[in-house]
Amino acid sequence: MQRKKALVAGALGIVGSNIAEHLRSLGDWEVVGIARSLPKQPKRFRLAGVDLTDAAGCREFIVSEPGITHLYYAARAPHPDAAAEAEINLRMLANLMGPLQETAPGFEHVCLVHGTKWYGSHLGPYTTPAKEDHPRHFPPNFYFDQLGLVSAMREGRRWNWSTVRPHIVCGYSLGYPHNIIAVIAVYATISKALGLPLRFPGTQACFDAVCQATDVRILAKAMAWASTEPACANQNFNIVNGDLFRWRNLWEKLARYFGMENGGVQPISLARLMADKEPLWRSLVERHGLRPLALAEIVNWSYGDSTFCQGWDHISSPMKSRRFGFQECIDTEDMFLEHIERFRAERVIP
Repeated sequence: MQRKKALVAGALGIVGSNIAEHLRSLGDWEVVGIARSLPKQPKRFRLAGVDLTDAAGCREFIVSEPGITHLYYAARAPHPDAAAEAEINLRMLANLMGPLQETAPGFEHVCLVHGTKWYGSHLGPYTTPAKEDHPRHFPPNFYFDQLGLVSAMREGRRWNWSTVRPHIVCGYSLGYPHNIIAVIAVYATISKALGLPLRFPGTQACFDAVCQATDVRILAKAMAWASTEPACANQNFNIVNGDLFRWRNLWEKLARYFGMENGGVQPISLARLMADKEPLWRSLVERHGLRPLALAEIVNWSYGDSTFCQGWDHISSPMKSRRFGFQECIDTEDMFLEHIERFRAERVIP
């Protein structure tokens, strides 16, 4: 089998690092990742520092890496203004795609990582279960712009594209700003240290709503599948674990896992109430021999606040990916506990 060469953009994030590791494990891929800055600890795949907002730097890097066949684009530049966010994220993708299609004659595929914000899940209640052909929400949304870019660029070309739309992406990662597993793990650890029950810090409506999640390992497998299966060319796919959950039911299992009482719902701002908890965290690190990481290196409390206040159902249909042949699934409640256990095994929490 001909060896393929993957370029992973956003390779230090939870999605980018996992697709890079998954491809590397398959044995017939050369993998190179790019990120704005290099990590303190080395990765098991080759990594280069590239600023995606620097067009000249992107071109120089692409020219220096001949033979790229696949681009897995998991990079994102968040911005509080949606229009500004759309502009910068479109420009970052264009800075890679332009030189790729000009200087990489063997280029075959670009896989874009999007999500349920395609359907307006962040704006309020939306049509559920969401299907890939449902109408877009009112723009701006950089997902729309990115898909428009690659669709236009491939006209008359041999390469193709795919997009994946996961729900809450769950896995082990440090420093990634959108990891609800890290939020729960650290919040529970601090609550227990303070002698508190494990209270759900969001709204009652969110506590009761029906949700879905996406294990990052399943997402990585789906990206590899969508980018190499000919039938998946130029298609969008919802990628979810395959089941549904409610925070109300999961919370009881989380409380038992941490040896805590289930405290029910108490809406609070994690970003505000955790702002003074760094000294407490340092004492826990010393007492339990944990890795010397600051809270900001592990968890983004604002992401927890935004996730736990969404009081509407979050459901996407996985039927299209099933029809096309992707059958991976996992029990979501078991998945949460498995990933929290990884944080414990890595000595991030006691």
